[in-house]
Amino acid sequence: MNQHSFFSISGRILLAVATCCIVPNDAAANELSWEGGITAIYQDTDDSRTDSEFTASADLFGTLTQAKGEWLLYIEASTSPRSNGVSAYYPTANGDASSVLTADGSGGIQISELNYTFFMQQNRTLMLGLIDPSAWLDRGRIANDENKHFLNGSFVNNATIEFPDYTLGGVFRLLGDASRPELTFVVAGSDGIADIPDRSYQDLLDLNADGRGVFVGAGASWLSANWSRRFGVWLRTDDHPVADNTDESETNFGAYGVLGWQSGAHAVNVRAGFSNPDVSIAEAFLAVAYQRSLPLGLLGLGVAYTDISSGYQGSGRGQALDSEIFIRIPILKGKGHVSPSIQYIEAPGIDLEEPMPRPSAVIAGVRVHWFF
Repeated sequence: MNQHSFFSISGRILLAVATCCIVPNDAAANELSWEGGITAIYQDTDDSRTDSEFTASADLFGTLTQAKGEWLLYIEASTSPRSNGVSAYYPTANGDASSVLTADGSGGIQISELNYTFFMQQNRTLMLGLIDPSAWLDRGRIANDENKHFLNGSFVNNATIEFPDYTLGGVFRLLGDASRPELTFVVAGSDGIADIPDRSYQDLLDLNADGRGVFVGAGASWLSANWSRRFGVWLRTDDHPVADNTDESETNFGAYGVLGWQSGAHAVNVRAGFSNPDVSIAEAFLAVAYQRSLPLGLLGLGVAYTDISSGYQGSGRGQALDSEIFIRIPILKGKGHVSPSIQYIEAPGIDLEEPMPRPSAVIAGVRVHWFF
């Protein structure tokens, strides 16, 4: 079976799941729940050529739980980023900025996830539909959510993993027990909504479009009260031009690991990974994050290094540095929090059409999050 045939068949299956009857036969067992939040962020930097920036986003999750499965609907919205703002020159500084953009670069609203999870026997689940692959691989307990934990994107996901944006796919999970680890397998399209030039659902459903491929990931997790260990591999089959010879192309691939520990008021998260240096800007990655509960709130400290592949270094820095310190203070009787933060970033000198205005910056900011 060739790649286009695989996509055509997979697309029909996923669309059938996503468009099937909303009121199923076991309606008596249905339980509908909603949750969401609103996040507002202000950031400024010592780089005089970079504008200060205010961004905001909203998230709404709806789940319809049934006897044999569960629907998930995720609606997301965000404001327009400033063309010369902090997130334009230092993209890792705000992992929440530009989460939803239209084709012209403006903020907007979209359905980011729409999928159905089948509850199967022997602790197995199968999710099909519009999914977020990054939510199921490379996960961490204290460094996984830019709305609650670290704002810097380098502490949300491993920089070497070339995740697609929200895309059509499936996730199979075999939950762990005392004798075996939790196993996760992800198969999805290589191009998500944000990866398509016009950012349209119509093009997302065009699974035979030129240049499309498959993202495949597999991970194993050993979880306990104090420790979490996650290891995995991934592959993208769409063509990637080789850095020093654009007439050639290769697939991108890599491996990652996440180690977590927590005890009492303390928690640590360590991430590491590597990818194909011939086609990936980020060749290797290491991040360490620490979190501590205080009477005032939650303290977070983190530092991350990303090695830039030699073919993408240009004449500048061959390594990127991201660091952040924040304190999360509860407000609104525990229904929200305010998080002042300071980041220091050293940007890599890679071949960009519009180079960074300077190789490093101190970025101060405050995040306000309300959830319901």
